[in-house]
Amino acid sequence: MENMAVMTGDVLDLNAYKSYGEYKAALDGELQKSAESFVRIGYLLKVARDTDILVESGYSSVNEFADKEYGLDKSQVSRFIRINDEFSENGYSERLQERYSSFGYTKLAMMLLLPAEINEELSGRYSKADIQAIREEIDEENEKTDIEVMLEEKDERQQDRSALGKALYQLGKDTPEMYIGIYDAMHGAGPVIEETMDMLAPEGEAIISVRIAGEGRKMLSIKGTAIDPVLVDVRSGEKNVYTWTELVNELKALCPNTENAKKAWETLYGEPFPEKKEEVAPVQPQKEQASRKVSRVTKAKKPEKTRAESVQEEKKSGDQNGQEAAGGENEESREIETQETTCTDSGQTEEHSADPEPADTEDGAAGGAGEASARGCESDKQCEGVAPVQPGEQLEGQMDITNYPEYMPENLEKTGAEDESAEAAGGEDHGVVITDLDGMKQHIENQKKIIADAISLMSTYCNRGIWDGLIEEANAIITRAESIKNMEEMWNE
Repeated sequence: MENMAVMTGDVLDLNAYKSYGEYKAALDGELQKSAESFVRIGYLLKVARDTDILVESGYSSVNEFADKEYGLDKSQVSRFIRINDEFSENGYSERLQERYSSFGYTKLAMMLLLPAEINEELSGRYSKADIQAIREEIDEENEKTDIEVMLEEKDERQQDRSALGKALYQLGKDTPEMYIGIYDAMHGAGPVIEETMDMLAPEGEAIISVRIAGEGRKMLSIKGTAIDPVLVDVRSGEKNVYTWTELVNELKALCPNTENAKKAWETLYGEPFPEKKEEVAPVQPQKEQASRKVSRVTKAKKPEKTRAESVQEEKKSGDQNGQEAAGGENEESREIETQETTCTDSGQTEEHSADPEPADTEDGAAGGAGEASARGCESDKQCEGVAPVQPGEQLEGQMDITNYPEYMPENLEKTGAEDESAEAAGGEDHGVVITDLDGMKQHIENQKKIIADAISLMSTYCNRGIWDGLIEEANAIITRAESIKNMEEMWNE
C-alpha cells in the first residue's frame, strides 16, 4: 500500500477524506474541470475547422486530423463541437458558461439532446435520472405530428383559461392527491406562496410536465420562491414567465370554496374523485428507504389506451417475440419490416401497420378471445364473475345487425347492396359479391391495401406541404376504417 503512488508522485492516501462532504466536494471539482476541458477541446476543434491552422499539417480536415492524431471519429468530434456550441460563453469560446459549471460532462452530453429552452431551466442539482426523464417526455411528444395533436379532443372546461391556467388545471386533474394539498394551501391560514412551493417542488426546484389535449406538452419550471416560474411549450419552444402571485391566483380559481377538497375537485372536473386503491407493498429495508431520492421531475400522465391501440400493441409485441423465438433475422430484414415513413418537414415519423384480422371463433384460442369480447371484456381474466352471454341474448348498447339490412348476408348477395357497402368504404370494390365470411375477409384485406396506399400518399403530401390533399386523404381513411369496423362487428355478432 505504501508503494502505491498517483501520477504526481504523491503517496496514495485512501483515508485522505475525513467526511463524505469533503470527498464529494473534491469529486465535484474534478468533474467541473472535466466539463471545462471538454468545452475547451470543442473550441480547439472549431479553430481547426474554421481557420487555416492545419495547412502545415498536411491534413485536409479537422475530422482527418482528429482521427489520425487522437483516434477521435467524426461523431466524437461533432459531440465536442456541439458541447462548445451549446454550453460555452457566447457559443464560441474556451470557457464554460457559469450556470453550467456544476453539471459535469455526462450531464452536459445528455443535455445536448434537450432543447435549449429546457436546458436553461436546469441546475446541477438535477440528477442524470431527472434529465433522462425530461428527455423521455420530449421524445414522446415529438412522436406526435402537428395534425395528430390538432385532431385531439379538447377538454371544454379547460379552454377559457390562460396558458398557465390550462397547465395547472391539467396538473390537478392528473394528480388528484396533489390537488388536495394545493386546495389546503389556498384555503389555509399559512403563507400561501411558501406552501404552494412546497407542494409543487418539495426539493426546492422542479420540472412539472403536463400534456394538454389539442396543444401538446407544457413544462412548468419551479426554481424557488425568489425566482419567477416559467412555462415552456415543448412543441414550439415558447417560454412565458409568470410571477408567483399570478400562479397563486390561477390556483385559487381552480379551488372553489366547497365543503372539502374532494368536492372541489369533483365540481371543477365534473367527475367523481378517483379514490386511490390501497396496495400492499413489500417491506423494504430501512436503509434502502432512507437512501431513495425524490425526483425533481413530474412526468405527464399518459392517456388511457383505446381498445384498438391495445390490440395493435399486443400484436406488435407478439410479432417481436415470434421473431426472437425464430432465432432472429439479419439487421437489414428487420429494418425493412419496421420501415417508417418520415415527414421531413416536421421531423416526425409514423408507423404503418395493418389492423389485425377478426378472430376466428371456430379456432380454440381465438374462440376464447371472441367470447371475452362478446361479454364486454378485453380478456378472459377481466371476464371473471361476468355472466356468459346466452344464445339470442342482446347486450345493452350492442349493435343489432337487423338495424343494418344492407349488411345482412342474404342482401349482400345482391349486386346493388355490395356496391353501396363498397362505396361507403371508399368505393374501390364495385361488382364484388360478398356471400360469406371468407368473402368479407377478402374485401377487408383489399380495403387495407387501399388504406396503406393512401397513407403512403399522405406522406408525400406532408413532405410537399399539400395540406388540403393531406386532410382529404385522412378523412377518406377514417371513413373507410369505420366502414370496415362496422362490417367486422356485425359479421362477428
